[in-house]
Amino acid sequence: MLEVKDDHRVRVARERRDRMHQRLLNAVMTKYGEFPDYGVPPVEDICKAADVSRATFYKHFSSVEEAIDLLGQQLMDEMFNSLEQISANRQEPLLRLTAGIQIFLMRTVTDPMWAAFVSRTGYLSRETDLLKGLVNDIRMAQIEGSIHIRNVDSAMSIVVGSLMEAIRPIHRTGHRSRDYVENLTIMILQSLGVSPEAAPNIVRDRSIYIRGLAPDCLDWWQDPWT
Repeated sequence: MLEVKDDHRVRVARERRDRMHQRLLNAVMTKYGEFPDYGVPPVEDICKAADVSRATFYKHFSSVEEAIDLLGQQLMDEMFNSLEQISANRQEPLLRLTAGIQIFLMRTVTDPMWAAFVSRTGYLSRETDLLKGLVNDIRMAQIEGSIHIRNVDSAMSIVVGSLMEAIRPIHRTGHRSRDYVENLTIMILQSLGVSPEAAPNIVRDRSIYIRGLAPDCLDWWQDPWT
């Protein structure tokens, strides 16, 4: 009986710690997006947003920078898992790549706080499972002949660079234009060698597919066009 009680206490303590950990990360996201001049927010601002003491913060993180790094990794893992769920039926590489581009842009439209954090940290271009997945999609699409490129790394720079440059103005202006998101995706595909005739149809198809499936499998999903 004592062992059962101890197990219960351990579990409750772990759950409490996990909740506080996530609460602090949420505060980091809020303050990092608000802080001017692309600097790192003081720990006091984060503690105030989370309504905790500095001591509580430092029980979980050694520094604000560490918390930012952990949050960035968490967000990229979440987007990687989102793409995996959306593409669970083993889509063709080009369709998967297109869905990945659109999911990022759609979340930027519906989640300004997320967009503010991602646009400033540069995590989209770091070595994550998400980036590896996008590189693999480009490579496989090249092998299949659905895109026509000279170099995979150069193509990846086009995709990531375009997404980062799009996330910033969408977040800064609050512009929710569906035309902007879909036309940018079309232009990215065309830069990878997809024909001007095929690209709009692929983008339109993936948009319909995502908006139909996402409400049932993505916790963060909000339809950007309703």
